[in-house]
Amino acid sequence: MEKNKIHLKYHIVIRWPAHCRNRSLETMSSRPDLVKEMNAYRIKIENVCRLILKKEYKIDPNHQLSGVSLWFESGQDLYEFIIRQPEFSWEIVPEIGTVNYLTGEYKKYKLVYLPTGITVD
Repeated sequence: MEKNKIHLKYHIVIRWPAHCRNRSLETMSSRPDLVKEMNAYRIKIENVCRLILKKEYKIDPNHQLSGVSLWFESGQDLYEFIIRQPEFSWEIVPEIGTVNYLTGEYKKYKLVYLPTGITVD
């Protein structure tokens, strides 16, 4: 077994800015301004991750129509990222995915925002 191997366990998706959502691939190819803005948005997310996260994370390099896919090693980092979303003006798809590294099983859970914090169903 490898020592110091990083296990990215938690997964979320951050929605694109409102005017970049639900665009077809044809629209994206004809609108370089939207692609440029989406790339700048990914860079903003990367910069925030560097500032606030303590453990490893990964931003999926592939563009997805739903948003930016982000993986976390630490549940505490995930919580910190989610709870501070109003501060950075982004919207997270309200679900969290987890990977069980013993079985390889991936499960999704509903994310519920409450005035006192968040819960996962």
